[in-house]
Amino acid sequence: MKIRTLSPATVIATIALFVSLTGTAVAGGLITGANILNGSVASVDVMNESLRTVDIKNGTLLPEDFKGKKLPKGPKGAQGLQGPAGAQGPAGPAGPAGAAGPQGQPGLSGVVTVMAQSASDSTADKFVDAQCPAGKRVVGGGAGLFGAGGSVALDESWPLNDTTWRARGSEVNATGVSWYVRAYVICAAVAA
Repeated sequence: MKIRTLSPATVIATIALFVSLTGTAVAGGLITGANILNGSVASVDVMNESLRTVDIKNGTLLPEDFKGKKLPKGPKGAQGLQGPAGAQGPAGPAGPAGAAGPQGQPGLSGVVTVMAQSASDSTADKFVDAQCPAGKRVVGGGAGLFGAGGSVALDESWPLNDTTWRARGSEVNATGVSWYVRAYVICAAVAA
């Protein structure tokens, strides 16, 4: 059996092939951002259109960086670039009048809130009425207890009639602490 010897050209070609296949991988693993001197990478060192949004720090680009450049359209619904606000334009014409409300429905005007408060003492039961001003009717209301914490409870809060909201509170646990009940009524002039 005859053994072939490799020619020097084959040996050099094999070594050159090995170096060319592993050279960039070795360089990529050996050179990191820490090895590059700050401020030493120039614009010519960066491949055009290779930087992405994640590569650029927010707020570092200015409107003049985009002057004269046609920006690509993003996907539908994507947030575009926001430039500085322009001058306010002139006022537009007045819009058409709104549609009339349903017939037979009362309208509200002159809405006010009136509050009333009971005496502040340690009486076991209290009530107070909040009264609408003349010419106005109840459209809502409410009540609250103040002063004795968990020893008192709100028993009732309701419209007594078309012009009055009543609130009633009672002691749940006997207490010598002063407390009071407050009622409020929301009133309005209601169109017939």
